[in-house]
This record gives sequence, structure tokens and C-alpha cells, in this order.
Amino acid sequence: MHKKIVFPLVILLLTGLVVFTLVKSKPEVTPQDQPQKRWLVASQQLNSTVLSPEITVYGRVETPRDSTLTSAVEADVLEVLVLEGQTVSQGDELIRLDTTDLLLIQQQREADLAENTADIELEKTRYQRDLTLLNNQKQLVKLADNVVQRAKKLEQNRLTSRASLDEASSSYQQQMLALKQLENDIAQHSARLAQLNAQQQRANALLEQSRVNLSRAVIRAPFDSRVSKLTVAEGDRVRSGDALVNVYDLTNLEVRAQIPGRYVSEIRQMMNNNVPIKAVGLIDGSYVPLSLARLSGEVRVDSGGLDGLFAITDYNDSLPLGTFVEIKLSLEAKNNVFELPFSALYGLDRVYLIENELLKAVSIERVGEVERDGRTFIIVRSDDLNTGDTVVTTQLPNAMTGLRVDTQQ
Repeated sequence: MHKKIVFPLVILLLTGLVVFTLVKSKPEVTPQDQPQKRWLVASQQLNSTVLSPEITVYGRVETPRDSTLTSAVEADVLEVLVLEGQTVSQGDELIRLDTTDLLLIQQQREADLAENTADIELEKTRYQRDLTLLNNQKQLVKLADNVVQRAKKLEQNRLTSRASLDEASSSYQQQMLALKQLENDIAQHSARLAQLNAQQQRANALLEQSRVNLSRAVIRAPFDSRVSKLTVAEGDRVRSGDALVNVYDLTNLEVRAQIPGRYVSEIRQMMNNNVPIKAVGLIDGSYVPLSLARLSGEVRVDSGGLDGLFAITDYNDSLPLGTFVEIKLSLEAKNNVFELPFSALYGLDRVYLIENELLKAVSIERVGEVERDGRTFIIVRSDDLNTGDTVVTTQLPNAMTGLRVDTQQ
């Protein structure tokens, strides 16, 4: 039993001794440093300066005077006198509607007015007649009353029958009724005449309305404008309120463009200080002077800024609505800023300095842009940038702080 335990222990000790001897006798290998890869980059030495930044925004032509002319009456389209895109002057005829139904309505209104005028004259004549008949009717009542009184005396003396008295009384009552009716007609004359005058005014208004509707059968340009859209053709039946043609004012064109949010505060302050904000717009290959007239009163949902409305100050050709315009907007001059090519910018707010052949990331603030010799440069500033610093102007896919680089000579 004792031998069975000792023998395995001896084997384990001998194995461990052999392994230890092999490890100790292993030759040592001296590690060699691998040279770090260097990236060849272009660079630019910084020079602090004073610059007026420019920002580039994009917008489209629109106008606050864009009118949709509609039909005021129900009629057929008789004639369309313009085409889409055509320029027209204020008062020019654009569309003519059929006036047959409108003329018939006008004739009906004229007949109604003539009938009402005749009713007024008839009432006045009737009133004069009633005044004349009033005295006669009073005399008839008096005579009838005298007949009744005589009949009563004769009846009391038994010189006539009761039937004669009743007949005289009935005649008196009829004359009194006629007198009351006549007096009532005379009393109601003013009310009847007022009612007829009101009807005459209503008839006059309806006649005037029919004349206005007749004049509206010709659709005219409300101002100097261009036809942007036609929605009817000859022979169409239109109802009141149906759209006929769209026109827009050529003298009030402006460009709506969204100004990035980071510039809105500065631009609003310039406007509050009455500092002119100049801009140029690229339209059909030519630069056109613009001026920022106002800022929009509403921020659109999911927008990255605020819309600015630019007035077109000097452009002779009429622009179609929706024309795309590239705008370069000039801001106030900035001190201690640096001009860099866009290739120096990493992300939205980072550049890399070269210090001792190593890259160093620096956060910057984008101030704007500037164009020189057909190239656009970015204007930046940062407390960590100084005149004489060297900035990488090559885009490296793996740029990071500590990356070793070589600059092009």
C-alpha cells in the first residue's frame, strides 16, 4: 500500500523538474519596436484676420400677392383670352362668361322695380281719392242718421211700420261701416306707403346686384401680373365661387429661404440695429442683388431654422413662382477669425492641429463662409487656435488625436 502512493509522487516530481529545466534553458528573444505608420497630409498655417462671413442658403421665388380669381355667377365660359405664363396689365380682360342668363335676370329685376313704382303711384292716388270721399261719406252718414230719426218719430205716431224703421237703421249702419273703413284706409296710408317704399328699395338693390353680376361676367386682371394657372376652358359651366385663373404680382416678388438656426440671433440683432443685410441670388446663371426684408413670423415644424424673405431689388425679367435661387448672405465683420478650406473640417465642429508631427483635435465654431477666386472657404474661430498654428487640410478616414503625420513640402 505504501509503495503504491510513493511511486506516482516520484513520477510527478521528476516531470516537474524536467519542465522547469526546459523553461529555464529557453533562449531569450529581444522584442523589436515596429515603426509607426506616417500619413502624408496637406496643411495650412493659420493667420488671424478680420472677415465678413457669408452664408449660403437656398430658397424659391414667391409673392404675397398671388390671387385666385373666381366666378361670382353661374354661367358658361364664353371665351378665354389669355394663356398660362402670359403677362397682363391691370384691367386687361382674361375670361368672358356668357351673359344670356344674367341679362334675363336683369330684365326681371327691372320689371319688378317698374311694378313696385306703379304700386306706389297707385297708393298715392288712392289716398287722395279717399280724402275726397271722406267728406261725402260723412254727409251720407248724417243723411242716414236723419232718416232714422224721422222713422222713429213716424213709428212712435204709428204713421209707419216697424219694418221701415229697421230699413232706415240698416242703411245708417252700412253708411257708418263705409265711413269707418274709409277712415281706416286713410290711417293706414303711411304704413302701406312705407312698405311699398321698402319693396322699392329691395327691388332697386336686386336690380343693382344684377348689373354688378353682369359686369362680373368679364374677369379682369386686378394688377399687373402673370398668369400662373388656368382652370377652365371655353364651354365649361362654372358656379359661383369656382376658381377660373391664378395670377401673381410681378412687382412684389420675393425669395423665401431658410436661415440656419445658429445665424438667426445674429441676423435679428442686425435688423434691430438697422444694419442693412445684403445678399446676392444666383438666378439663371446671373447674380441678382437681394435684401433681407423681414423674417417669417412662424417656425415650421421639423425645420432647422427660420425663413427669411428677401426682396428682389433689381431684376427686369419676370420670374416664375417657385424658381430655385441660391443666396449668399453677408454678415457683420468678425475679428480674430481664420479662413480654411472645407477639407480641413471634420464633422461639423472639429479641425486637427499638427503638433510635433502628431494630430490634435480642436473644437471650433463655424462663423460663415467666404468665396475667393471661385472657391468657397469656411470661416472659423476658437480659443484653441492661434496665428502660426498648422492645421491639416486633408481628409483622413482615421483621423484622431495622436496620429503621426508627415506634411507635404
